[in-house]
Amino acid sequence: MKEKVIIEVEDREEDGTKRRYVSSVKNGMDHISVGFTAKRYGSSSPCDNDDEVDRAIKHCKEWIIKEGDIPILQDKRKKATLEAWI
Repeated sequence: MKEKVIIEVEDREEDGTKRRYVSSVKNGMDHISVGFTAKRYGSSSPCDNDDEVDRAIKHCKEWIIKEGDIPILQDKRKKATLEAWI
């Protein structure tokens, strides 16, 4: 097998808006999505904080390795930097 499987960490939708739960779940608060899709398996988890994100990434990596594939982490979260304000 040994296929590269990308684990995506995202806090925004494609249109740039923050990812949010629906209003009936956790009052529509923001969340970070951690997930991957391989040819025969996949997973996705909404996470509320960095600890949950770390655990979800670890779980994804373990699963991908167990399947004989290679995990690749792609963190797409927007980070606040000083350069962004200049």
